[in-house]
Amino acid sequence: MRTQTRLRSESALFIVLLAAILVVLNALGMLGFNARSDTTKANLFSLSTGSRRLAASLKDQMEIRAYFSKDLPTPYNALPRYVRDLLTEYRDASGGKVTLRMVEIESQDDKKKQEAEQNGIEQVKDQRVEADSFKVQEDYRGISFSYLGNTKQLKHIDTTEGLEYTITQMIKELIGEKTEVGVLGGHEGPTLQKGLANIKGYLPTYDFTEVKADKEIPATLKALLIIHPENALSETELRYIDQYVMRGGALAVFGGSVKIEANQGSQPSAKPVDIGVNKLLEKWGVTLDNRIVADAQCVRPRMPTNVPGLAIPMPYPPYPVVAIDAQQQKHPAVFRIQQIGMPYPVRVALNDNIKGDSQVKRTVLARSTENSWLMEGDTIDLQMREQWTVPGYSGPYTLAVAIEGKLPSAFAKVEVSTPAEGQEAPPTITAPERAEKPARVLVFGSGYFMRDEFLPAPQPGQSFMNGAIAFSLNAIDWLAQDSDLIEIRAKNIEDPMLEVPLPVRQAENTIKEAVEQQDEAKAKAAVEKGKQAMQAWDERKSAYRLGNSLAIPAGFALLGLVRWRMRAARKAHLKL
Repeated sequence: MRTQTRLRSESALFIVLLAAILVVLNALGMLGFNARSDTTKANLFSLSTGSRRLAASLKDQMEIRAYFSKDLPTPYNALPRYVRDLLTEYRDASGGKVTLRMVEIESQDDKKKQEAEQNGIEQVKDQRVEADSFKVQEDYRGISFSYLGNTKQLKHIDTTEGLEYTITQMIKELIGEKTEVGVLGGHEGPTLQKGLANIKGYLPTYDFTEVKADKEIPATLKALLIIHPENALSETELRYIDQYVMRGGALAVFGGSVKIEANQGSQPSAKPVDIGVNKLLEKWGVTLDNRIVADAQCVRPRMPTNVPGLAIPMPYPPYPVVAIDAQQQKHPAVFRIQQIGMPYPVRVALNDNIKGDSQVKRTVLARSTENSWLMEGDTIDLQMREQWTVPGYSGPYTLAVAIEGKLPSAFAKVEVSTPAEGQEAPPTITAPERAEKPARVLVFGSGYFMRDEFLPAPQPGQSFMNGAIAFSLNAIDWLAQDSDLIEIRAKNIEDPMLEVPLPVRQAENTIKEAVEQQDEAKAKAAVEKGKQAMQAWDERKSAYRLGNSLAIPAGFALLGLVRWRMRAARKAHLKL
């Protein structure tokens, strides 16, 4: 009897405590307190530090209005709750500078519909399944931002993916303080009008300008980018760039020691070029090689075959897929980026010029695999082929380096070259022996991934980006010391390319054999087998994702079941 009485007392106490906790939580909610826990690796469901910092930096009132129809169909019916929670975090982080209004629109409420459209929200047509039939309904699901008389809108929201990135970038645009970045011009490389137009589209909060280095570089520039120049920089230009860095400027050198020639109708090839930039970089512990790094871990473009309409993937070693290890991913420029597709990279050679310099830090950001080699010659053949001649694996090779700190000047103690007869003497360019304040330099073996030929244009509503896009944007943010979007961008990087399963590779090898034998039936059968293997692979990946999603709740359910059975067994053995 005493045992039963004790159990009843414990149960009653548990119920009283649970009720008290619920009352306290309800009271805290009414007072405006809220707390959320995010256990995802990339903090997908909580506001990033950069977004909080941006909201807290607002100098005036910002009004945010979110418009959602009341009865949204699946999958949009989860949007209002997610958006409310997300915008509430912006409001709370702003210290009272953000006013949030959630507007629920009923189907017959023409006044609120009109208000939504006046604030730039578009009406969308959604499909709803009712009684085994489709019904089209007109809905609203968008957000309007107003700040200092300026407005911006997310006219319609289709998914929660990438939403924080879009909102934070929009707030940065509304604040209106653009970061000025220079791109070196005048050396037959890509320009902001042709070749680098897409990178500008990804960074609307930056003001890109073409800069000539034949005169003093403006100190207002947050960073200077040198992207694949095709002819040499003069000593005067190099000295002005050195002066800019010594004054605390940030510099990025993206490739430039090989020139890719891929004219229409001809096979691609590369020629080594000397752009003179190593005279600047060597003092800082790095130089750009003029040999292309090829890697067995590479992209696999599809190559046409003799069988009409049949193309099979072929490895293309001059376009390595570079894996970024966990230690390297800690650096902001490659933060949480697992891999980067890098066309035609050259080796970044390291020297000992800054070894032991306590004021300078050098960080290797990317390397090729051990199964890599160097392609060299006066003309480097880059034509796609089935078989590649490998002189012997000699990797890994360094492909990207970040240098920061009070760098030594490359030219402070170097005498100015004597001009040739008939030429003017170079201007006097002064620079301190060491940077006056910490500077940042990024040297990358390739810059082709930033060019329009390889970098896809940004698409409206784009939620995910590949590693090369993320790196391009992160690098510029890091150089300009504007890191608010780096952490948020890490949430929206596409999953890395996985190792192709053995059945798929076997099917591809069979296709190659069939093409060589001109056996069309065998090739088609292998293609079908490859499709089935890919489908099985996709299904297995979906099962893994589903398992990861259900593992935690299933674990809790199993724990509850075990505890229930244990308590039932204990009660069954009670003696009255």
